Amino acid sequence: MDSTVAGLDFAVIGHQDCWQNVSAFMNAIRSNEREALPVEKIKDIFPFIPPRDLFRVKVKSITGAEINGMYIETFLDPDKLDAAYIKTNISKVKQAISFAKKMGAKIVALGGFTSIVLEGDLDPFSPGESKFTTGNTLTAAYIVKAVEKAALSQAINLQDSAVLIIGATGDIGMGCINFLKNKTRQLLLNARNHHRLEKAAQRLASENVRVKYSSCLQELIPEADIIIAAASSSGIQLNGCKKNVLICDAGYPKNLETIFENNGVLRSFHGGMGLVSKGFSFNPDYSNTVYRYAAPYIIHGCILEAMVLAFEKRFENYSTGKGNISADKMEEIYALGVKHGIDMAPFYNAKGLW
Repeated sequence: MDSTVAGLDFAVIGHQDCWQNVSAFMNAIRSNEREALPVEKIKDIFPFIPPRDLFRVKVKSITGAEINGMYIETFLDPDKLDAAYIKTNISKVKQAISFAKKMGAKIVALGGFTSIVLEGDLDPFSPGESKFTTGNTLTAAYIVKAVEKAALSQAINLQDSAVLIIGATGDIGMGCINFLKNKTRQLLLNARNHHRLEKAAQRLASENVRVKYSSCLQELIPEADIIIAAASSSGIQLNGCKKNVLICDAGYPKNLETIFENNGVLRSFHGGMGLVSKGFSFNPDYSNTVYRYAAPYIIHGCILEAMVLAFEKRFENYSTGKGNISADKMEEIYALGVKHGIDMAPFYNAKGLW
């Protein structure tokens, strides 16, 4: 599978978020006659596998249109996604990008960490027919649209609420800010980089947006009526939440579940996820190992953005850079998705559907 694929409308470059998923799909793609590899053995060989396509994807629109895509696995080590391994990870992502271009994909989405490692700078890869997107615009749209809907269902008045955004200086976090800044009582902003956080808060204050910020998450949590976790960092602690707080876990990987397991008063859902109403199929079919969600045909918003653009035949660098996600652009890509029967996923978390 290393020559140009005719009619390849889109490609998705991704990675697995935990060794459990890695083990499941690695053993799935091996012959059934072979003995399953133990996780420790997989850990030894996994990081040395070069990026390659795992399966083809066919997606259907409610308009009757169909598009064809490809999933490219980067084989990034899920334990090595921090700054210490940046050179290795960048190299792998670049290899995956070159592979997508070689396959002739018209639009390519960089999912999860694969866009973060390049800080959204996709312009150097644009020469040629393949175009690129981080998919962050539709991801952010699904987050804020779901927050609006969930708040309404829980009788939470968004305009009277303080909304905490964890990861506020990231691309998705900034998109959420731009959408919500005039729809809430107050924005509470948290990020690790104090300088960038301060600049973001000063910009909002100049627009007469009521805002409070801190790089210390614990200072903001007790004031939050709604929490959006748009950061993918592990070890987030949400101690001292209000009793009826609404939590959108929108990071990748989703890493807040253990916090909620023994606390029945918290209402949480996985954000940034969408659903293809007319469905999709994989060939070979690894759906039981790669995509396991609470309902059929749920996919990450970043992947769905490439699909929506492919349906629209808009082969362009849609979401690139950092801080370029406007409320208008979020509304645009969201509406285009709805046109094809692609909308927000139902509310769910690790325990299942709400």
